Amino acid sequence: MITLLNAAPDTGNQGVSALCQSVVAGLRQRGADDIAVADHGRGLRRGDLGGTPVTLMGLTHHRRLWRGDNLRLSQATARFGLTAPARVVARSRAVLDISGGDSFTDLYGPKRFNAMVLTKRLALSSGVPLILLPQKLGPFRDPANEAVATGILRRAAAVWVRDAGSFAFLQSAMGDGFDPARHRLAVDVAVALPAEAPQGLDRETMAWLSPGRDFPLAGLNVSGLLCNDAAGARDGFGLAEGHDAQIEAVARALLAADPALRLLLLPHVHRPEGDPESDLGAARALLQRLGAEARGRVRVLDTPLPAMQLKGVLSRLDWFAGARMHATIGAFSSGTPTLGFGYTDKAEGVFAECGIARDVADLRRLDARALSGRAVASYTARSDRAADLAARVAGLRARAASEMDAIAHQAGL
Repeated sequence: MITLLNAAPDTGNQGVSALCQSVVAGLRQRGADDIAVADHGRGLRRGDLGGTPVTLMGLTHHRRLWRGDNLRLSQATARFGLTAPARVVARSRAVLDISGGDSFTDLYGPKRFNAMVLTKRLALSSGVPLILLPQKLGPFRDPANEAVATGILRRAAAVWVRDAGSFAFLQSAMGDGFDPARHRLAVDVAVALPAEAPQGLDRETMAWLSPGRDFPLAGLNVSGLLCNDAAGARDGFGLAEGHDAQIEAVARALLAADPALRLLLLPHVHRPEGDPESDLGAARALLQRLGAEARGRVRVLDTPLPAMQLKGVLSRLDWFAGARMHATIGAFSSGTPTLGFGYTDKAEGVFAECGIARDVADLRRLDARALSGRAVASYTARSDRAADLAARVAGLRARAASEMDAIAHQAGL
């Protein structure tokens, strides 16, 4: 058995789901026939992820210490196998941990950082090889947290990172223990996520996505993380202006630049109504603010789609932009010209590793007017960017496949 941690497919965040399904599909293709995936359910259950049968294992960082799915209890009693997750991990040939792609940091607060630490210690306490899959490391604001993370990195059987900054941090943390065979720089695993045709969409949206349409179709992600509390996000991430103003300016500028353009607003995180991270709520709010200007030209993709089907939608666009990084990865890895909106350094690092660093607009440096100008320029140059991506995508996918070969070998496959 191989166990995958911190890639739960039930978060509502299709970026995390994309990571999960990419890893599961990659392992299955390389001979893994017994895969366990930690999620937020209860107990052990059989499930299906993108056509691959898996064991779903409830493992959550909550305060109910008496429950068998409690992360802290599972880690503390790992040697005794008192919980189902502890027993699953103990009989695994390897534990793969991807930290949600970017959560092995204290940037998102102590609870998430502690969850990242406890999951990794669960594997280490069980004596099972821990492999950190391609992810961002840090930043760490608290030196004590950085010391904890460094200790885990030094005990891991292998560590993969997805950007040059994380690789430099890893080299420094390892010191004399740095091993090029075990400490590697890779592309994001979601580059290899297969695309599937979208299902269950309304007739008009499917007509917009049809290859035979007679108008250009652009996609825009409206990030709930950045828009629903725009003032808080501006202060927290140091944005040049509130993202609600930035994204509205981008939408209006695109519509004005090309009278034939139609714009599809694509949520990448679906959460219950009122949730502060819901992209759907943020997209609907933008549509309302656009008013009459949006009539007949702007739609919200309000149907929650699995990660592979969402990538299928992204592959049918003529251009895409947004701040949800895995939405942009899904787009550019499909050959769709893409402009990433960076609110931390993670987007630039991932894009740079894929050879397209110039396709990131930094929200910390560009106010609404400057960002809208950058978006229009990117959209206008979409044909040239499509040609460039066409030359890159096959190489990126081949690299991702080679890196998954190496990960599978490290995991004992």
